[in-house]
Amino acid sequence: MRKKSSKKLLFLLLFCLTLFIIFSFLKLFFSSQQSPNEVVESFYHEEQEGDFGSAWELFHPVMQERFSKNAYVTERSHIYMSHYGVSTFQYKILDEEEVQNWKMAKDQEAFQTAYRFTIELKFKSKFGTFTVLQDVYAVQHDDEWKIVWDFN
Repeated sequence: MRKKSSKKLLFLLLFCLTLFIIFSFLKLFFSSQQSPNEVVESFYHEEQEGDFGSAWELFHPVMQERFSKNAYVTERSHIYMSHYGVSTFQYKILDEEEVQNWKMAKDQEAFQTAYRFTIELKFKSKFGTFTVLQDVYAVQHDDEWKIVWDFN
């Protein structure tokens, strides 16, 4: 009688452990792949928090070539804090559209598929409240969604 309950308990523990390992693996595998919307949300959340270095990491390599990380962090924080006199801002995604064969600049190769997001940034500054609209694009690079801006 005691042997049967020990086997059942061992089986139950092994079953639970196996499920836990499978669930952990799947969560790890799928959580690293963001959707286009999620990478845009992450980018603006990092900027909103003043973590411009983490925001820069979400740029596509062609954007990272345009701005070194140090230059981006320095200039972006300088614009927000010194010029605008703000420490943070509010943002929301107003529109999303899939775009085919989109170029970020005339001299760049086209991205086969991009997602255009219209972002509203609302700043409360020493000069009053003002709103900026910016189109930002999410494109794939090495199976990850990355941020690019329009320079046309």
